[in-house]
Amino acid sequence: MNNKKNDVPTGQGYPWYDDRVAASQGEEAPDPVWPYNTLPPRDAYDTPKKIYGYLDGHVWKQDAAKKAASIIAYNCFERAVKSNALFVGPSGCGKTHIWRCLKGIFPDWIEIVDGSNLTLDGWKGEKKWGSLLSSPIFRSGRHTILVIDEADKMLAPKYSGGENTSHSIQSEGLAMMEGTHVVIKEGQASYRINTAKISFVFCGAFSAKAADIASKESGSRIGFGAAPDGAEPYARPMTEADLIAFGVMPEFMGRIQRVVPLEPMTADDYYRMTDSSCGPMQHLWRQCRAEIHLTRRTRHELAEAAAKSGLGIRGMENRIRDMLDEALFEDCSKRRFEL
Repeated sequence: MNNKKNDVPTGQGYPWYDDRVAASQGEEAPDPVWPYNTLPPRDAYDTPKKIYGYLDGHVWKQDAAKKAASIIAYNCFERAVKSNALFVGPSGCGKTHIWRCLKGIFPDWIEIVDGSNLTLDGWKGEKKWGSLLSSPIFRSGRHTILVIDEADKMLAPKYSGGENTSHSIQSEGLAMMEGTHVVIKEGQASYRINTAKISFVFCGAFSAKAADIASKESGSRIGFGAAPDGAEPYARPMTEADLIAFGVMPEFMGRIQRVVPLEPMTADDYYRMTDSSCGPMQHLWRQCRAEIHLTRRTRHELAEAAAKSGLGIRGMENRIRDMLDEALFEDCSKRRFEL
């Protein structure tokens, strides 16, 4: 069997797929015709509008969030200005996707980590504030961006022995967010990192707080003119006061320069995204190295399921992968699939 490596990222897509096709045909199988262009050079994005223009072609809706991310990236990379932000919105609305897209054009300036299992120094667990800076990009001396995903799980109150450990975790991060020097050990080597050159971007759904706000606002709209179904979660942007009530320490909140709200997605949004470069098909084509086309019925079913389940784009993409797996099982020699 041909063991030649393809360019599918490690742990993504189907790295065995091309080997099987090539083996069955006795030659290297040609790539399908990709419907999406490759990225221009990094210096093509040297203004906020150019960065926004790139995001606008890859992220559905969320204009305010795309503009905010564009300004944060521009300030960091072109003006060497630190700015911390908190992106808030429902699961699957594009919070982290915005930063994954930006990492595609700024791979040596942006690092994305999961903050859900952050623990206190001295406690059991490998992930501490300092370990979030283990990426080599933070040793470069350049201004960089650290994106902490699932931040709401890190900031939510958690009690142990009567102590709110979330507040203790937040307290440990205050100096880093403000700007300090942190020593990171990597094997036998040690690196001194200046966090004044790192912009901290937190992404979280804060779904419990959004539901609580909707419930309270629905209760206050009793009587003539009240909405029949009550207020929906995320119907209004979450404020700093809301986030503090959720469990974010005022001192922590004070080190965040801006809260960026994202809009919920509708079933119609999800339907239209399945036929857009902003949707999941963009990287599924690349990862799976096969042409994938969805029927109108499939698109409707995926969109309705994404809206009802609350899983959003992740749920859609997982379902498409399942369907593709079934099709590959039936005929792994195909290069084009209609699902």
